[in-house]
This record gives sequence, structure tokens and C-alpha cells, in this order.
Amino acid sequence: MSSSLAFFVFTAEIFSLYFLSRLVLQKAYISFRRIGLGNRMIIGIISVIYLPGTIIHELSHYFIALLLNANPHEVSIFPVIEEKKVRLGHVIYEKRKGEFIRPILIGVAPLFGALAVLWLIVYSRQFPGNEIWKTILFGYLILTITANMFSSQQDLVDVIYLVPLGILILLILYLFPISISASYLTQITNVVVFFVLTIQPPLLFSILFHAILVLVLSKLK
Repeated sequence: MSSSLAFFVFTAEIFSLYFLSRLVLQKAYISFRRIGLGNRMIIGIISVIYLPGTIIHELSHYFIALLLNANPHEVSIFPVIEEKKVRLGHVIYEKRKGEFIRPILIGVAPLFGALAVLWLIVYSRQFPGNEIWKTILFGYLILTITANMFSSQQDLVDVIYLVPLGILILLILYLFPISISASYLTQITNVVVFFVLTIQPPLLFSILFHAILVLVLSKLK
């Protein structure tokens, strides 16, 4: 598979997982409401089901904040039901006035943290495993991790600053071009493509499973 095709497929998989995972949650909520469960009970059930992925999500925020010296001092993996909204798991860290680079990196950390864990699962040959119980266990972990690897609106509040930052970087590169050898770029591309191809099994498994869940939940009355 060529590098451009690999990146295109990977991007399509990520977007597919984003929309499918959100759709599953929406339809699961509707199904739970139909059988008479209240909001607190539904949130509790969903929180327990997705707990492993939530842990990976919040720990990704925490470790990147720690790495960037943002002084993370509070971590929560359980939702808190407030008067008019649900406050999901969160990491509270020090944010200096006017800064946006660190918050952006901390905000998108769950995606890269989840992808790293998926790569480790496949690279260590835990999924698909030789034993059925191991395949089921790690399959469940993959589902919860991929469903929780996307950042919330609150996580991405500073992403808007990427537009002027990107324009500034392009301007600097235009005014002061940097020479990078073709062989070095090829090595970097090969590493990224290897990583993308390695995590194909868990991504495709999660997409297929989420698609089946959407169909099943859509037929429930």
C-alpha cells in the first residue's frame, strides 16, 4: 500500500469511528430510555461499559500535561451529574494566560494515546489472540478505547488558534526555506506507514462492530 493511500484509509477510518461511536451512544441512550431507565442510571451503565477507554483518555491528558510541565493536579474518570449538564471525566492542569500551544497538545492527547495503546496490543500479539478469552478481552478493550479516543469540545477550545499559527509557520518556511534530504523524509514516511498498517486490525474491527451495533440498536423498538 502506498503512503498516500495508507494515510487516506487511516483518515477515513478515524472519521468513521468518530461518527459511528457517537451514533452508538445516541441510539443506546434512546434504547435505554424506551425501557424506562432514567438519566442517572443510563449514564452509570454507559460509564461502566466505557470505563477502560475513559481511563486511557484521561491518563493521556494527564501524562502529556505532566510532560509539558502543566502541573496536572486533579484527575477524574467518572462523570458528575450536575443540575443541567453532565460533567465527564476530566484533568485539571495549570493554564497560563494567553498560551494555546500546550492546551492544544494536551487536548488532542487522547487520540495519540489511544493509537499508541492499540499499536502495543497488536504488536504484542494480544489481538487477535490464540485463545478465545484473550481475543474477547482485548476486543472489548479496543472497542472502549476507540470510542473514547476523541477529544471533547472543551478539550479542543484552543484549536482555533491553529489557523493563524499554521499561516505563520507557512510564511516562515516560505521566507526561510529548510532543506530536508529526501532519504530522511522517506524514512519518516516509512515509519508512519508501518504504524498505520499495524493498527489496521483493531481499527477495522471497531468500525465493523460499531456499524453492527448501530444496525441492531436501530431495529430495537
